[in-house]
Amino acid sequence: MEFCQIVAYHGPNRWAGVPTLEVHVDLQARKGWRSSEDPQAIARLLSWLPALNDPPPQPSPGTSAAPPTESFAKLAQRGISLANVLERVTCVLEAAAGTPPHYSDCHAVNGAATVYLTLEFEAEPLGRACLETARKCVLAALNDTPFDAPAEIRKLVDLADDVRLGPSTRAILRAAAARGVPCRRLTTGSLVQLGEGARQHRIWTAETDSTSSIGENVAQDKELTKMLLRNVGVPVPRGRVAESPEEACEVAREIGFPVVVKPRDANHGRGISFDLMTCEGINEAFHHALGENSAGTSGVIVEQFARGPAHRLLVVGDRLIAATRGQSDVVVGDGRSTITELIEEANRDPRRGENYTDKLDTMALNEAAELRLKRQGLTRESILVVGQEIIVCVNGDLTTDETSQVHPAVAERAVLAAQTVGLNIAGLDVIATDIGRPLEETGGVIIEVNAGPALSIHVEPLYGQPQPVGDAIIELMFPGGENGRIPIIGIASSPESADIGRLTAELLRQFGCRVGLAVGDDVQIDGQQPFVLRGTDHDRINSLLLHPRVEAAIFECRIEQALASGLGCERCDVSVLSNGVLATGDLNGDSLLSGVLPLVHAVPLEGTLIVPADMPHLEELLAKCRGQVLLYSIAGETASLREHQSRGGRVAFLLQNNVVLGTGPNAYFLPLSKFDSVAPVVRQNLLLAVAAVWSAGVPAERLRGMMARTS
Repeated sequence: MEFCQIVAYHGPNRWAGVPTLEVHVDLQARKGWRSSEDPQAIARLLSWLPALNDPPPQPSPGTSAAPPTESFAKLAQRGISLANVLERVTCVLEAAAGTPPHYSDCHAVNGAATVYLTLEFEAEPLGRACLETARKCVLAALNDTPFDAPAEIRKLVDLADDVRLGPSTRAILRAAAARGVPCRRLTTGSLVQLGEGARQHRIWTAETDSTSSIGENVAQDKELTKMLLRNVGVPVPRGRVAESPEEACEVAREIGFPVVVKPRDANHGRGISFDLMTCEGINEAFHHALGENSAGTSGVIVEQFARGPAHRLLVVGDRLIAATRGQSDVVVGDGRSTITELIEEANRDPRRGENYTDKLDTMALNEAAELRLKRQGLTRESILVVGQEIIVCVNGDLTTDETSQVHPAVAERAVLAAQTVGLNIAGLDVIATDIGRPLEETGGVIIEVNAGPALSIHVEPLYGQPQPVGDAIIELMFPGGENGRIPIIGIASSPESADIGRLTAELLRQFGCRVGLAVGDDVQIDGQQPFVLRGTDHDRINSLLLHPRVEAAIFECRIEQALASGLGCERCDVSVLSNGVLATGDLNGDSLLSGVLPLVHAVPLEGTLIVPADMPHLEELLAKCRGQVLLYSIAGETASLREHQSRGGRVAFLLQNNVVLGTGPNAYFLPLSKFDSVAPVVRQNLLLAVAAVWSAGVPAERLRGMMARTS
């Protein structure tokens, strides 16, 4: 069993409306293998991957394949092919890596040992790795050789952490998808565009394009942050910057022991020493903190040690959205194990790890922890007596949601702190014995304000209720239910597609819409000098959707490119297939159908596919289109148009000097005489342009009025 070829479609394609890997699998001598004849292999697979029996996810929008209703074990007992087994194993591995596919399918080639396996993917390198691991797993089951499933899955999880967007970004993108906001990853990092054209915004992890760079810089400077917060009445710990160990000890005497020593501008808790009671301890902590400062930054911060657990409060805009309580990392003596051994045992907890997806961080004796042990007369090799507790990390993982427990006065102080620093999204670190009482009553303090805070602790807390933080950020960027979409019209390449695109753009301009048009290698943006953008259709579509002035995008989709690499955008509100598509290049029959299917699969539920009433494979196209279908004819009203309209469908046809638009019981007559007096317009192309603009949401009455006024 070998993979002859793998093709990655990063947009709607001939198989589905989602990013899809197409794998050409050569089954070789096992072409006729059936699972019912090899129960031992199936038993091995189920022992390695028990999740094979879990129900598959529901289909994604843009797919038509229904998941099987029976368990894998029952299907295998009845008899399925080797390709179907490979498909299911790959899906389970993708799910284990955190990217469950909602679409997969097998396409057999009659009489051949080669099959097409198609699967949805999120990140191409991860999808390919899951495929190869699945092949390795299935072959091991067939040949009765070892397969270390936990180790192989861990490799996939580690790869997922490298190539996927981080958990904070994914939380925002999940909320965007629920709102219908389109998302485009702009780099291999975390820069993502939400929305399109003139309605777009951008995020970088948990920062938006409205996040103040001044606010970020202020938050980085802990002493400046503390000064600003103190001046507006927000409780902060007493203390100041010290430039030497001697000055640090002097500050500690001024404010009173115990104290905390920390870097001036480090983050993620690096270089912080807590509960220091002596100048000797301060001296050691000073050098540790100084080493975590950025280049060119001098001195450390010495401040009062506040009692109580750590809390992380998330502010979005002018609201407190979530709060999570932290815990210290502690090991407990058993009378025989060293501290190192106790930490190693704690790290065997499967929830602990170094990846973003791990619920708990790995415990480690860093320099601050070593200094803390030293102050207690201990080393990493010390054996703790039974019940003796040692804190490995004072501010460990934030694990427990406490949003409902936050006192309104604490929430008000948190919002004030974020606004004072100048951040629209901020994570505030609070130390307080009781978050349900005002900070002033308990001696609680805000110790840090963080830009770009982690969201996963609120979205998937280890304990307690998840909070809709992604929804709050999307509402901040797209208030009032906006979705950031602009109309996107895709026109299948044909001899007349350029004229259809030009006429559609002219009509949209009449309604005050700034249009971006990509035909061939030419890109035209209203109000800008046209330019040539060589490359692929993907590049030109991306140019339109990236442009900050485009309010409607029209593009020509070349059939051969769509067939080879899919569509360059996740959806087309209107897809136009003209009669001339039939004369495109050397594509005929199944190849032509496959070439236009990306445009068909790209039509969303609320979108429209415009297609000739006499188009070959029409019924198949209609079956694969999720949106509504507009049938058109240049031969006047035909029986097929009348039947389609009677079923509630949309139609468009030419009748004497009119374009007629029909839907259900309604018909609209739009005069063409004014257009003919201006220039020799190809009526069929104008018919399609009018139908496209109508389908994009312009009311027929407004179209009629505009066409009647044209002179």
